[in-house]
Amino acid sequence: MTNKVLITGANKGIGFETARQLGELGWSILLGARNEERGLAAVAELQQAGITAEWIELDLNAVATIQQAADYIKTNHADLNVLINNAGIPGDMQKSPLDFTTAELREVVDVNFFGNFEMIKAFTPILQANNGRILNLSIPTVASPYFHPFAYMTSKAPLNAMIQAFGMEYTQRNIAVEIFGVMPGGVTTDLNGNAEGSFMKTLPEGGKVIVDLLTDGKHRQGQVVNEYGVAMDYEANYLLKEEM
Repeated sequence: MTNKVLITGANKGIGFETARQLGELGWSILLGARNEERGLAAVAELQQAGITAEWIELDLNAVATIQQAADYIKTNHADLNVLINNAGIPGDMQKSPLDFTTAELREVVDVNFFGNFEMIKAFTPILQANNGRILNLSIPTVASPYFHPFAYMTSKAPLNAMIQAFGMEYTQRNIAVEIFGVMPGGVTTDLNGNAEGSFMKTLPEGGKVIVDLLTDGKHRQGQVVNEYGVAMDYEANYLLKEEM
């Protein structure tokens, strides 16, 4: 069986790089993007490399596009077995929490939490039929002196809690879907203003983290893991010390 993956926000950045690397492994790509022109351009680039790809209109701010995409995929790609919730926005990563407005914060949460919530709900029935998996891109949500972008962290904290809750629900109700989160670490993308430094990964390196954790055969139901596959312990607020 050929793996088929839907990746949101995949017309650029780490989403596109993940699509490219999975496509090179023989996966069929459904490339989710808001903008048709940019989505089709990204698909054309993948196809030129011999990768099977199709654009799917998806806007995490527009629930109607999520349901339309789910209906289309159920009819035309019923064998979908992986969803990667990659699309997200950071808000102003330099702005103090004291300077944010509720409207600015809500804009980020609407995409990073509620948009992903709608994706998970809409695609669970399709994935369940195929013993599927959902991988959500996330970040650490424990503030440090070096990394504490308020809106971004605030929107990802409930996402991480949602991953745990859905993982427990799937297990208790015997729903054949695995959900987990991946924190790939710092990756140089448009999202962070193409920030660079010794602690930042290139796009190919960031994409490889996601692809490796998706394809290593390990079961991570309800976990949020770092780039080494180590699960975050949210009760103790530190990374579990496990052998890597």
